[in-house]
Amino acid sequence: MGSGYKGYINTNGAKERLKPKDLMHELENSNAKYNKSDIVKITKNYAGKLMWLEKGNLKSGLLHIKTRHGKDFGSNTNIPLLAKKILQLKPIKHISRKEGKQLADVFIYNHNGMIYLIAYGDNGYIVSFYPIGKA
Repeated sequence: MGSGYKGYINTNGAKERLKPKDLMHELENSNAKYNKSDIVKITKNYAGKLMWLEKGNLKSGLLHIKTRHGKDFGSNTNIPLLAKKILQLKPIKHISRKEGKQLADVFIYNHNGMIYLIAYGDNGYIVSFYPIGKA
């Protein structure tokens, strides 16, 4: 089971790696609105803010990311795991919410020679994520 094993994402080990029980418990005790059965990844960002990615829909979450931006990632990219790694980094730029927008924050990250954008709501729900160019 080397790095090329594509079935890993569906194993219990992968699920526990992407959804640690302590962070799920923290989310359960927060006032955030979320759908527990739809969470695919939960983590904390570089500043300790609780962040999670749900299966989502065409406007937000993993389905949105795969539908709108999937071609921008490599075909073998594990999007939830990559987002988790990137959120551990300090962003190179922060763009605050503008009037009328529902996104709370947009952050730009540099990771392995690529520049990524991650947008999420005030509550920590990841709305969108995609590469925007090379560093």
